Amino acid sequence: MNVVHEFIPHARQRELKAEAIVDAAMALIAREGLEALTLARVGKELGLVTTAIYRYFASKDALLAALHRRAITTVHERFRAELSRWEERSKRMSDDTRALAKILATARFYVTLPETQPEAFRLMSLMLADPRPLVDDASAIASIPVVAGFIGDASALFADAEHVRAIEPGMHLARTATLWATLHGLTQLAKLRRVAPESPSPLAVAEQSTVTLLRGMGATDAAIRRALRALDKLTNASLP
Repeated sequence: MNVVHEFIPHARQRELKAEAIVDAAMALIAREGLEALTLARVGKELGLVTTAIYRYFASKDALLAALHRRAITTVHERFRAELSRWEERSKRMSDDTRALAKILATARFYVTLPETQPEAFRLMSLMLADPRPLVDDASAIASIPVVAGFIGDASALFADAEHVRAIEPGMHLARTATLWATLHGLTQLAKLRRVAPESPSPLAVAEQSTVTLLRGMGATDAAIRRALRALDKLTNASLP
């Protein structure tokens, strides 16, 4: 009887092992929080000695940066899939309505991440929202391309809206940062609702805040209303 063994190149074996280490680290953080993360603990999770982890990650900072990249990549891939879906379903809209609707949809997408992508959002939130430098410069620099790709896709929404004259010209990156800071802060309202159920939902406030930001960028109330109606129609159409 001939047995054919699948050949896995050494580079791929190393990649798979690194992914397993990141998986174990993610599970550890989910259970016990970021403070529990050490290379020794991750090694114990996998039945490895600490020195074996060092073969794949030179430091805790390097592992934490890899976790950061994993979280952002997970959210970014979902975001791009949503963008494609919105683009496909909004072909019959006018240019300005479509452009504003995609920005409003992005607000809905982000503020619901704690429910749709809880683990990735939790880690991304820890890394992006904490003002302290959580990793060394070298590890942070390694994450720049991943972060820049996500920011670039979001920034392009404002560039598109400006191009079709739905909003006035402005700094796209500054607008992206303003929207992100607003939405990220609003995700914390879910905690408030646990003790004050009458508080507004993050989704409702996110929509109001995004509308206010768009008005400040020059979007007209009429255009915003059209975009909201179109987005609601798309959302309802996607429900089973």
